[in-house]
Amino acid sequence: MVPDVLLRKLAYLRQLLRDLAPYRDATLAMVEADHYKVERLLELMVVTATDLLTHLLAERGKVAVSYKSAFQLAAKEGMVPAELSDRLQNAAGMRNILVHMYEEIDYEILHQSIPTALEDFAQFVAIFADYQPQ
Repeated sequence: MVPDVLLRKLAYLRQLLRDLAPYRDATLAMVEADHYKVERLLELMVVTATDLLTHLLAERGKVAVSYKSAFQLAAKEGMVPAELSDRLQNAAGMRNILVHMYEEIDYEILHQSIPTALEDFAQFVAIFADYQPQ
């Protein structure tokens, strides 16, 4: 991956984290009122992270066929810890629910997912901030 592309994606993830951060301590009512913003931020975090991984995995000759599989392959390739991969796969599942409306959105689950997303994607950014391609 061209280093500039990696840096831009990481910068964008940092911006998304900053935009989501005010919702860390938000009430359920606040999240419900701003649910479209919260949903979109979570969606963009998953999409941006998997886009970054898709490029890096392609350099290794690997192809992710879904958002979840990008996180799975990243763990298998030793790029991210398995525990983080599992949590990011859950975020990808949430993204699919939000985008495809597979089920009615449970705002309590959306509300509860914010702190986890903030921690997990911050960890993801930290890992790739110092990433050296193999």
